[in-house]
Amino acid sequence: MLDIRKNTKVFVYCPAQVVTGGAELLHQLVDLLNKQGLNAFIVYYGDKGSQVPLAYNNYNIKVADSVEDNEENVVVFYEAVFDKIKAIKKAQVFLWWLSVDNFFIFGTNFINIADLCRFNLSFGLKIALSRCYQLIFKGRNLFRNTFSIKWLRNLDAVNAYQSEYAQNFLINNGFKLTTPLSDYINTDFYTGFSTKNRSNLVLYNPKKGFEFTKRLISNAKHLNWVPLENMTREQLVAVFNESKLYVDFGYHPGKDRLPREVALNGCCVITGMRGSARFFEDVPLANEFKFDENKSSIDSISRRIEEVLANYEELVPKYDYYRAQILSEKEIFEEQVKQIFKVNS
Repeated sequence: MLDIRKNTKVFVYCPAQVVTGGAELLHQLVDLLNKQGLNAFIVYYGDKGSQVPLAYNNYNIKVADSVEDNEENVVVFYEAVFDKIKAIKKAQVFLWWLSVDNFFIFGTNFINIADLCRFNLSFGLKIALSRCYQLIFKGRNLFRNTFSIKWLRNLDAVNAYQSEYAQNFLINNGFKLTTPLSDYINTDFYTGFSTKNRSNLVLYNPKKGFEFTKRLISNAKHLNWVPLENMTREQLVAVFNESKLYVDFGYHPGKDRLPREVALNGCCVITGMRGSARFFEDVPLANEFKFDENKSSIDSISRRIEEVLANYEELVPKYDYYRAQILSEKEIFEEQVKQIFKVNS
């Protein structure tokens, strides 16, 4: 594992001026490491400067302009920036798989075509055609300087997984040095919830899985569908607490935050079976609330939606285990960080 000394510095790459669940998690890691007595820094990349976003001002964050590449230091890369690993010559490398799917989706310029095709054949072929176009018409050879999953596997690096889905991927691809490092959602907004006076609102995320959700909406136009977009945190919490149900048929690249946030605020949740949603450890819902996404299941899902809306107070206790798991995540995360980044005497 990692060799952490008293003078070790930990550098965590993060996109500049991005406020998402993944970006917050990177800040939460730096915050916790600093609170535990280590010396940790966010390294922002991109062209939007190095200012800590206002949303993260409550975290104990130090910012570094660059990585100090020496043996006692650790550099944390999440899956969208694995291409930056090649710049590290001496420091210890820590790969944090927050997502499996996003590794491929955001790695189209640095993962080899064979691995992209193994992930999704049509997706890989599309990227291959795009690279051919770039080579022929733009003079950019994007086939060069790519890397493979085998190359990642053979690195002297620790691979941490945020989800059971990611652990499964690492095991199936022969990664040996692995460790759990999950996450937790910000519960500052959470004060408990009431089941009373809720409306028959069906919430959904229009940015994930909308093609399938659109078919559900078309099949049940009489329902009140509410897209979760263009809202502040306070507005989101308000709509969570007046609604009965959230549906999510996205690809669940890791343990997504939105399903957990709505469940914690008293909504029932129905999901598909893609990505982490396939694993009970990641999305611990009863099978009656998970559905395969195909044309024949649309009527079944619609009936289940109607059932949940009609019997909300009876069904919401079935999510008690999910909520208990969510509320235990911070303590688990803190212990995992403590063990992984333990200072050697």
